[in-house]
Amino acid sequence: MKLKAIKRIRAILLAKTGLRIGMSRDQMAIGDLDNPVIRNPLTDEPYIPGSSLKGKLRYLLEWSLGGDYILKAKDKHVFASEDPKDPVARIFGLAPENEGKALEVARERGPTRLLVRDAYLTPDSKEELERTVARGGYLTEIKQEVFIPRLGGNANPRTTERVPAGSRFAVEMTYRILDDLDEEYFQKYLLRALRLLELDGLGGHISRGYGQVFFLHPEKPPEAQEGLPLEERLLVETQTL
Repeated sequence: MKLKAIKRIRAILLAKTGLRIGMSRDQMAIGDLDNPVIRNPLTDEPYIPGSSLKGKLRYLLEWSLGGDYILKAKDKHVFASEDPKDPVARIFGLAPENEGKALEVARERGPTRLLVRDAYLTPDSKEELERTVARGGYLTEIKQEVFIPRLGGNANPRTTERVPAGSRFAVEMTYRILDDLDEEYFQKYLLRALRLLELDGLGGHISRGYGQVFFLHPEKPPEAQEGLPLEERLLVETQTL
């Protein structure tokens, strides 16, 4: 097994609606928001963790494939395929159990193909949010919501922090090519997961309108990309080794 090439995938992730990827409540202080977003501790700016993006892509691909992936999920167990050609395990990785057969399959399958970087605000999006701060606003929006029990009872107000619609993040992923099957899986499965992300969403509260996202080519005018297929809205560069 030898590393033959690396695909570098770059795009701008546009939040078409408010986006919320939450932080741990263990970090909250008295008087803080009920549902804060995760922030860079050095800059206090919101960002998208690579783990959140990669995890959602994996989740969507597993559900699109169905079968044993979903049966195991209902039992709260990760489906550990014994097939070294399993697309989810190949692309996203799988920690093998410490026993002979699983380790043998893991060695034949090889390393995780997809690496996903943390995504930070683009410079122009950061400037837009900083102008909001200069006018007395915030880098994020505070959305007021009210929970009303359907069977009756008092309304319970809650505040949710989210990244405002229109914010843009620089997304970068790398994909390792070790054989011809990896090339096939890039087109057949990874791009499928990215398309599903646009149809579904990212972060929390998607069913309530949050988290609709859209990929944009980083070197093309945004207004010219509406309606283009996903492949034309990604910048994919292949470096052969």
